[in-house]
Amino acid sequence: MHPLSLRDKALEQAETLAASGVDGVRLAYAYHGGRWLLSTSKPGEVADFSAGRWFAPSALRSADRQAAAVPGLALPSHGDLANSACAALTAAGLSVTAWLVGLHQSPLVRNRPDLALLNVLGHRYEHALCPAQPDVVRYARDLVTDAAAQPGVDGLELEAFGYLGWAHQSAHDKFGVALRPVDRWLLSLCVCEACTRRFSDAGADVDEVRVKARDAVRDQLRSAKPPAEHLADDAAGVFGSELLALILRTRSEVTSDLVAAAASAAPHLPVSVRATSDPYACDGKSSGDLHALARSAGGLTVTNLAGSLESLESDLATAARTGARVTAGWSLSAAHTTTEARLAQVTRAAEGCAAVAFYAYDLAPSQRLSWLSRLPRWDEHDEAPYFPETEAAQ
Repeated sequence: MHPLSLRDKALEQAETLAASGVDGVRLAYAYHGGRWLLSTSKPGEVADFSAGRWFAPSALRSADRQAAAVPGLALPSHGDLANSACAALTAAGLSVTAWLVGLHQSPLVRNRPDLALLNVLGHRYEHALCPAQPDVVRYARDLVTDAAAQPGVDGLELEAFGYLGWAHQSAHDKFGVALRPVDRWLLSLCVCEACTRRFSDAGADVDEVRVKARDAVRDQLRSAKPPAEHLADDAAGVFGSELLALILRTRSEVTSDLVAAAASAAPHLPVSVRATSDPYACDGKSSGDLHALARSAGGLTVTNLAGSLESLESDLATAARTGARVTAGWSLSAAHTTTEARLAQVTRAAEGCAAVAFYAYDLAPSQRLSWLSRLPRWDEHDEAPYFPETEAAQ
């Protein structure tokens, strides 16, 4: 949920959520820019969200911390709407997890372009900070510290704490040549000064990485080729298996290091990171070794918002082997949860998880709340739950 949804009738909406069987909310305390067509709080309203933090800077923040803040990396604040929303949700008996979108923050990149992702063709991306930059790590820790200190917050959810990619929906990306999945990933590789150091320390020739990736993209633009069945095969064709493994391992380590540093700033709260085991993912989920990410954060939120139950199940199986607290995340949008029976399939796939999180209040049809109220609840001692198999009316 975005706190903007609780501008009006906050307690009434919170009580409606509680009545549907929801027991907690992941509330956006820091969010990227967005434009939502609201479905529930004010149906039909087009709401523009400014990037930044939706809670006010703390008056208790010490002068020492103010002085230590990274220049140019202070998120703009849009009032204290998150704390107002949290108070209403708490009053309705719901727990509140502060949902933080970390490195996907265009205002900060505009302030500090030297900390942006730098692709293999020398272009900086205005929507993404690089997780290998020490100043970015400090910023991430500061954001977590501030959010963890807000009243009523029971935990933290970290999104976009890692490498983001070339694609950026709100920038109206346009291209006229068919790109393979590998080309999109190659355009997402960062070779900034900090990443260059990490690659070099790992034993990679960064010039070789840059040239091979650049030449592969330019070759695709000159004469489009169909993708291989698996992205990894195309990636190995560009770099060779040994160099590719080193690239993936280094990026995974950078991401785990960032998450560990951020999570350590809130030792008194449970922390979960939105993660995937797909080493080529660049969509806001922390990508790489789930065991390392589990050690870094303590909890994993395995989310698929594209409607692929197969991909969700694959990531959940990997996450289960980490021993961490695992949350399954799924989209309740009309496109991805078409029927109540489909929702039952997702719930069945998430059996054994600590929680299921649904995206997102005010984007999903309001009817879905009644579907949530009919979801079975059970523990390991119960018999298998009943799931409706018939399609519900749309």
